Amino acid sequence: MKMRFKNLTFPYKTTILYLSLFILLLPYFMLPQFVLKISDHILKIILLLSTLFATIGFIYSTLGFHFQILKGDELRLRIHLESLNAAFSITLISFFILMFIFLNFSPTMLNWILVILAVILIVSYLLATQFIKEKYQ
Repeated sequence: MKMRFKNLTFPYKTTILYLSLFILLLPYFMLPQFVLKISDHILKIILLLSTLFATIGFIYSTLGFHFQILKGDELRLRIHLESLNAAFSITLISFFILMFIFLNFSPTMLNWILVILAVILIVSYLLATQFIKEKYQ
């Protein structure tokens, strides 16, 4: 099973990632112009299909970047793993802080906690990668 995935390549990972983001966000910017002309059933189908195709693209890109990192040298793999460790720790601490703040001061913001945590995770991973690269140079 491992040998089957060893030679697997994922071309156009970055292009598909950007295209998936575009497909995900396009209906939210284009549909308000047509909302009065489209029935609710068709609107739900359009949103379902756009999110389905975007999800497939995100999964493809994630797997592609995962296999690219695994095929890299030991230093890159170590940098990636340490960055993930730092990003996970920062996100977990942020989650507890946000839960405390939102439960006590703004319960309506609990709906946005995953969006906020996703941004925190991405930013903390990128920053951790840069700091850890500096550590190993």
